[in-house]
Amino acid sequence: MGEGDVLVDASGSLTFEQVRSKFDAGEGQPILPQRIMPTGGGSAIWYRLALPAVGEPTPLMLTVPHPNMDSVDLYRPAAGQWQLERSGDQLAVAQWPVRHLTPAFELLLQPGETRPTYLRVTHNYPISVPWQLADRQSFHEQSKESHLLLGVYIGLVLLIAMMSALHAVSWRDSIHLFFAFYVLVVAAGQLALTGLGGEFLWPGSAWWNDSAPVALTLTTAALLHLFLRQMVVDRDAPWLTRGLLAMTLIGAGILTAFLFIGNKSSFNLATPYYVGSMAVYLSVAGWYVWRRPMVGTWVLAAMVCLTVGSIFPILRTQGLLPLGVATQYGAQIGAALEIPLLLVALYLRSREKRDNQARVGALTRADPLTGVGNHRVLLQRLDSLLMRQVRDPGAGAVVRVRLSNAIEIRQDYGMETAQSAVVQAGACITSVAQEGDTVARHRDGDFVLVLQGHLTREQLTDIGQRLIARGLSESPALPPNTVLQLKVVIAEAPFQLADATLLLQSLGAVLGELAGRSGTALRFVSGPQGSNGVNGSNGSNGASGADTRNAPAAAQEQSAEV
Repeated sequence: MGEGDVLVDASGSLTFEQVRSKFDAGEGQPILPQRIMPTGGGSAIWYRLALPAVGEPTPLMLTVPHPNMDSVDLYRPAAGQWQLERSGDQLAVAQWPVRHLTPAFELLLQPGETRPTYLRVTHNYPISVPWQLADRQSFHEQSKESHLLLGVYIGLVLLIAMMSALHAVSWRDSIHLFFAFYVLVVAAGQLALTGLGGEFLWPGSAWWNDSAPVALTLTTAALLHLFLRQMVVDRDAPWLTRGLLAMTLIGAGILTAFLFIGNKSSFNLATPYYVGSMAVYLSVAGWYVWRRPMVGTWVLAAMVCLTVGSIFPILRTQGLLPLGVATQYGAQIGAALEIPLLLVALYLRSREKRDNQARVGALTRADPLTGVGNHRVLLQRLDSLLMRQVRDPGAGAVVRVRLSNAIEIRQDYGMETAQSAVVQAGACITSVAQEGDTVARHRDGDFVLVLQGHLTREQLTDIGQRLIARGLSESPALPPNTVLQLKVVIAEAPFQLADATLLLQSLGAVLGELAGRSGTALRFVSGPQGSNGVNGSNGSNGASGADTRNAPAAAQEQSAEV
């Protein structure tokens, strides 16, 4: 920053000649770079700049690197007169002398120039005005760096918005779409705060360039309340959702007043709202950590970054801190950290939601005790196998298995041990199943193994024997000397019944008769007999011998339900 004097025009009504007279009378004070000037309330700050002496015509760039300045007027000596150039938000950026992020002027210093240059600045809150002087090359190099960094930042934000929109479709969760909209508003607000929006998006609108920083920041703050409400909604905490909705409506009210009543008169309402919002964000995030630690921790981290980053610009608007990296770019840095953290939180939230839905979906298809398929799955797979047998009569087989001593185990050791026995029985049956086979549980408690492929009588016999043998092996999950007495009935292809329910009933009828016999554990069923179409074929060696007797047609299903 160059040297010179500064003078405060509290009324903002002094003319240029009056200000010159006051400077000439010695009423100006030396410029202090970090001094916060009492702008706002209609006052104006005048600077008399002492530009360097040059030996030849020298082009220089004068900049005021503070975005969103209300007005910056430059008075330069030219041919014995004073030339006025104007910049700032009260003028469309397209009409600025230099179209740039912040007010800038191109100077041509002449050798022997003796008259000073004057700068008049107005703003709606106290600020420091660190005007800078640089050669053209340095100015353009710095401008390129600033635009590159801001471009990278905006590109990152837009990428996150696109990812969120895709997540809304892939996760089938509308909160991601809301987040994408919020991110876009944040990006628009950062464009306005940095001056990039005025330079490229709305260069012809002075009103919007002046209003956009506050309007979009208010919109962002209000939307974040609404986003948190959507994210942490809880039927057990209606007060929280109502409170967040109230904060959103308050923000909308201040925004309406700002835009339609007058941005200067309602500007003072914005700062208390920002401060209150920060407190609400942190409180809600802290509560959310208590309710859902994994997701809530990321939300809290995002709110901390946003709060820390935003507090510096707020302190600057209150005249408590001078312009600097933290006060000028704190909000951008905070938002740059906040948005990815919220994206992670949303990902974890949606993953938890998907896992919960998967578990709920599994409950509709799995037996809650054993984890194998339930009766509904069983009927679906049997219907599919029966349809396949229309084309390929020799395909598949159905094995129905009953834990015949379940009642005895329950009587001797209690319900908990009986349930463990059923789980162990399900594990025994699952162990002999191969890829493509289905293990399910009938509604009466029996297990059913639906086998795919073409299986011979010898292969089916081996499967049945292995099932029975596994049941007779002791398990650490059961009391000592406790074994599972499994009764097995096998229907080999082609089935004589073309209905899944009737096929299961026929197998159950044979099991009912087989369960009452000692020394017999395995039987094949392959043809109709009597009214129910049940026929016993030649059996094969079971756990304790062979049984070739036919099952009576009137045999009733008997099962031990656990």
